[in-house]
Amino acid sequence: MDKLTLEIFWAEIPVGRENAATYAELCAAWDKDERSVRSILHELSAFDNGDNYILIRSGKHKGFYKTDDLEEIIAYKQECLNKGRSVFAPVKKCNRVLRMNKDQFSFENNLRVMREGLNMTQKVVCYLMRKNCDPHFDVAMLSKMENGICFPTPFQLVTLAEIYRCAPRDLIDTEIYF
Repeated sequence: MDKLTLEIFWAEIPVGRENAATYAELCAAWDKDERSVRSILHELSAFDNGDNYILIRSGKHKGFYKTDDLEEIIAYKQECLNKGRSVFAPVKKCNRVLRMNKDQFSFENNLRVMREGLNMTQKVVCYLMRKNCDPHFDVAMLSKMENGICFPTPFQLVTLAEIYRCAPRDLIDTEIYF
């Protein structure tokens, strides 16, 4: 969906919990079915036009609304993180089962686990990487590596292992099962 269209939908989201709109109200206002409204709300959740409002799509409150109240934003962020942990909880077991399956490529990525185990932020790791290895290393690059979207170069992997005080194989382990 283009930015202008998102801006139009964004402007129609009410401000404040007391003004929250239900699915039915948004369906009527936007002349869309519930599935389309759900899709629009999903895109609006990540939409950033530079204002300080956050779209609240909470299971704790009925309806959808924007807020710039910091306490509400903090509570909503925590709710989102808790949902994420719950959704991703089975991934470790799925990976173990897939590794056992023959003819599979296994990619064990422990970059985030090791960083979080040392209570290091991505910004701190990026600072150390820029200082010791790659002057262009940034949070986006580390995030892609932690999410398995890309691999570190061998030199980056060795430097990350030094930062995390472990062996490179502890960070990323690949095996092919035949």
